[in-house]
Amino acid sequence: MIRISAQELAKKVAANEPLCIVDVRTPAEYAAVNLPNSVNFPLGSVTPHAVVAAAGERAQVYLMCRTQRRAEMVHQELAGKLACELVVVDGGIEKMPEQLLVRGKRTAIPLDRQVRIAAGLLVFIGVLGGFFVNPGLFWLSGFVGAGLVFSGVTDTCPMAMAIARMPWNQVRP
Repeated sequence: MIRISAQELAKKVAANEPLCIVDVRTPAEYAAVNLPNSVNFPLGSVTPHAVVAAAGERAQVYLMCRTQRRAEMVHQELAGKLACELVVVDGGIEKMPEQLLVRGKRTAIPLDRQVRIAAGLLVFIGVLGGFFVNPGLFWLSGFVGAGLVFSGVTDTCPMAMAIARMPWNQVRP
């Protein structure tokens, strides 16, 4: 996997090099802050055809997200399916210099924080429900715990994929 630091990419952007930057964050995250001239293909909707169309004749496609985890997932998904070289931006949008970023009017809670909020809330509801409503609700907390273990072992997160498709993570006019 080829990588580039956010600082190295920032130098290329500042020099107005013709780049193909594919941002794989949710549309809401992208609308809140992005790099000019980047394209948004959210994780789960990235296709080889879309990337080829965005890249045109460019030999490299830079994959970016908030940090780099989702970009790495897209790289794994597209590896060997494209003629162009895929480059993961280490540090993602968080490490880009502020002066290069375009900020929108709305802010979005990053997807990983939304997952932690949802998982924590479900565990909390399961524990309270187990004590005060029905002991069977303790299973909810166990189910969420098992999901977190699965996510850690497989390095995938079904909850994140589901939350990314929620209406608040889509761009509204």
